[in-house]
Amino acid sequence: MKTHNIDENEDRISDLPNCVLLLILSILNTKEAVQTCVLSTRWKNLWKYIPVLSISSCHFETRMGFTIFVYQFLYLRDNKTALHTLDLHRDGVIWPGYLMWVIKYAFDHGVQLLDVDSTFYYQHYPLPYVLCHTLTSLTLCTNNQFGHPSSLFPTSLNLPALTSMCLKYFAFHGSGDDDRAEPFSSFNSLKSLIIHCCVEEQNLFISSDTLVYLRINTFAIQRCKIELSTPSLRSFDFKGNPIQKLSGNNNNLSSIKHVKIDVAVPSYIEKYPLVLFNWLVELSRIESLTVSSSILETLCSVPGLWKVDFPYLQNLKLLKIITYRPSAIPERIVDFLLQKSPLAKAEIIDLTRLSDPQNPGDPQELEKIRTTCVELSHGIGRKCVFGRNSDGLGVVRKSRVANRIFIPISVRNIFQTDFVRFSHKRSCGMLD
Repeated sequence: MKTHNIDENEDRISDLPNCVLLLILSILNTKEAVQTCVLSTRWKNLWKYIPVLSISSCHFETRMGFTIFVYQFLYLRDNKTALHTLDLHRDGVIWPGYLMWVIKYAFDHGVQLLDVDSTFYYQHYPLPYVLCHTLTSLTLCTNNQFGHPSSLFPTSLNLPALTSMCLKYFAFHGSGDDDRAEPFSSFNSLKSLIIHCCVEEQNLFISSDTLVYLRINTFAIQRCKIELSTPSLRSFDFKGNPIQKLSGNNNNLSSIKHVKIDVAVPSYIEKYPLVLFNWLVELSRIESLTVSSSILETLCSVPGLWKVDFPYLQNLKLLKIITYRPSAIPERIVDFLLQKSPLAKAEIIDLTRLSDPQNPGDPQELEKIRTTCVELSHGIGRKCVFGRNSDGLGVVRKSRVANRIFIPISVRNIFQTDFVRFSHKRSCGMLD
């Protein structure tokens, strides 16, 4: 049998083809990828062909150092190499002209995924009004949540390939006496839309023939009206103040099959229980409904509820109740909701049974919790991994910028955690 002598100092990684090395560099944050240029002459210019810019200001001692690095990276990289991904996160306010230049560079170099997270206090967000045939995913966060006027989301964007959009802390251009805004009708390929704390005192009309998934998170103090014209919508996820008008025509909601709802307001406010009840009437053709126990408590406050004829939810196959206090679930409400769907399955996810790290729990229940957490975190533009640490079970979010963030698994955090990035000084490690 032949034996091969292996030199422990042999550099076998450098012998890999460029395509493999570039894939490895793309997984690193871009600052680390550039630093590999000192390894050998083989690596000296390899970083210039990386198709990804993924960087956070938490990787730098100063914000100015971050700004200069991004400029030099884009200026010195190979101009003929496409930039498929721009993942940019800057702590603090960013200058509009600088941000416009960075985004336009990405547009001009075939960007497919654009994710920008930075505090922005200016009225107009600097997205270039140029045609970009390649962009499929757009995530923008202004982190503008401390009393400053929200930045206006640009109109007349020409992004024909865009399929996924996530907007956080924006306002929209309204018109007419009712200040009605219709910002998404021009995106003819849009399938997934997440709106986080964007709608204030205005009427938002969401019109899309292609939209399949919609998630809306609003502040409890926001008093907006939302109207849907989405004939292809399959999943609707809502958290906030339930005073919105969902649709002017019930037929607009008939395509929706999966719904998740959580209210962020006390059940004792008189009008909210009736609004939630009317939502269930409008969404009568859904097949699955996920709610917290607080939703059921709120519905029980509808005057004369037990005397009401409820011939709805006949197509319901699954009612999933997420609770941290099983005793808080009203006894009669489940039977009331399922009275016209006798074959539906009611599933109560009791989080208290799985909160102890020393108790591995039942494997089937563990899988239910894992699936529920991944569903509730759907669409945030990050790969979510379910795991366990010293605080119990939770969702661990992995990304190039924030290596992992632990979200404690309680009904409050599952529904009310908005999955917005925490300050970058903390996001580079594990949150407690």
